[in-house]
Amino acid sequence: KKKGKIPYIIFISVILNFKKIIQNYFERRNNFMQKNKEKSLTLLSVLIGIAGAIPVSASSFYIVLKFGALPWPTIMVTLISISLLKLFKRNNMKEITVTHTIMSAGSMVAGGVAFTLPGYLLSGGNLKDIDKMLLFFTILTGSILGAFLSYIFRKKLIEEEGLEFPIGEAAYTLVSSGKNKDSMKIVGVGTLISSVISIFRDFSFFKGKAPFIPTVYTLKNGMLSFYVSPLLLGIGYILGFTNTFIWFLGGAFIHFIAAPIAKFKNIADFDIMKNSFGMGFMIGIGISIIIKILLPKKHETDTKNNAKSLKISSINSAPVLGILTIFAFVIISMIYKISPFLSIIAIIICILCAAIAGYSTGKTGINPMEIYAVISILVISFLNNLLNGVKIDGAIFSTNITLLTLFFIACIVAVACGLAGDILNDFKSGFNMKVRPFDQFIGEIIGAAVSSAVITFLFFIFFNIYKNIGPKENSDLVVLQASIVASVMKGIPFIHLFWLGLLAGLVLNMLNLPVLTFGIGIYLPFYLTLPVFIGGLLNSIAKKISEKFSSDALLFANGLMSGEAITGVILSIIAYVKLFI
Repeated sequence: KKKGKIPYIIFISVILNFKKIIQNYFERRNNFMQKNKEKSLTLLSVLIGIAGAIPVSASSFYIVLKFGALPWPTIMVTLISISLLKLFKRNNMKEITVTHTIMSAGSMVAGGVAFTLPGYLLSGGNLKDIDKMLLFFTILTGSILGAFLSYIFRKKLIEEEGLEFPIGEAAYTLVSSGKNKDSMKIVGVGTLISSVISIFRDFSFFKGKAPFIPTVYTLKNGMLSFYVSPLLLGIGYILGFTNTFIWFLGGAFIHFIAAPIAKFKNIADFDIMKNSFGMGFMIGIGISIIIKILLPKKHETDTKNNAKSLKISSINSAPVLGILTIFAFVIISMIYKISPFLSIIAIIICILCAAIAGYSTGKTGINPMEIYAVISILVISFLNNLLNGVKIDGAIFSTNITLLTLFFIACIVAVACGLAGDILNDFKSGFNMKVRPFDQFIGEIIGAAVSSAVITFLFFIFFNIYKNIGPKENSDLVVLQASIVASVMKGIPFIHLFWLGLLAGLVLNMLNLPVLTFGIGIYLPFYLTLPVFIGGLLNSIAKKISEKFSSDALLFANGLMSGEAITGVILSIIAYVKLFI
């Protein structure tokens, strides 16, 4: 009988073990499926990201050259990513975040190039002098530097400093609401209204006639003008009342006080004087930001965990930054054949300006890339004039800086700062979404590399077709920012106002006064400031009505930003098609 029980016991044991094996199998399968669902960097996200980065970078390049404005890409590409992934029945929020990071990179690369290199042509340079491979390499170098710098500064600015990055927060809100049909309806309504206004503003339905809606609307007395832009209104709402009010104060000071005084005293060069002061003011703020970053920070409470976190951050970042610096030094010295001293100066400028770009974007959502290009040109031009031809121990020191090389370096800095600033909005959204930062970094590299090739191709097409460029009437391409960068080649006019602005910006920001947006108000035309301020004012009113109304209005503001940007993409693609018909 005992022997008869053995097979029975073995049978029962096998059945029980088989049951456990099946349970373990399904548990492992469910875990695997769950992990796959939470993957952020997937083949589909890369393919859709690349497919989006190509038209986004192309249209951004056209919009900057044609209208002198770079639409904030983050919200637009977030909405595009949500829509395209839904076609494949994918609602993974992490996957969406990586996808819109790839697309965002394209717009920043386009902006960095458009803000700088056309300035070489405005300065008398010839398009035939620009080597295609060298141009591609220049853009790609700036892209790689920007991607690494954004990844390095991400922990400091997002995790440790906890900067707001308002556009990134808005992108996170948009992705989070993607599964809520009611929320997406609100975004859709905002997108539709913004698209309709933008089409009637930018597209002429009858040949030879202006669009139905003017780009800039001016009151009858001529006292006030404002840019008809749903996108700027949406940005103002997202930035909030405080930031936009300070921005408004800067613009109002120039428009209502300084300009009338200049007119009364018949000062003809007031705009140039204002730009010199504003440029200095922004650079002064930038220098103070660097000083604050370098100074040791006093914490009220310094726990062991915080100390450990900072230690880990320095261990992770320092070697990467060191290797990146050495790599960039070797590449810039060899490719552009300039002195090692100026090569290292260019890299230092790039790193410092990238830190400023990240901080500025984190506090205000604004990233004035042309300022960083101006800084690089001013410093390197000054050192070139100072050192070139100097005798050292009987040998003549040669810096080998040509006009084209100077613009190439400015392009590297502008592209790097564009990525290091604005892509941190995507990293902020990813941080809230708990996306692996390295996945976003890989996505950023992919998007930037693809866009580098696209922009190189388009650069030669545009400037072979369009010859009449510059900020003047009836020009084919305005190239506004590039003209500002080119203007400093002859030195800064009203240098005393530049230094006064620099000192004012440096001191006021060191005193922790909120002057960053004030400086932007000084620098930008008042007709752009007004719609941004109205958006911030509406934010304040919405918060007083109710939290629910304010939240819905934020989604609507996301739609306003998306609609105008998407319309710009579509209209610029139509313009491309017309070039070849």
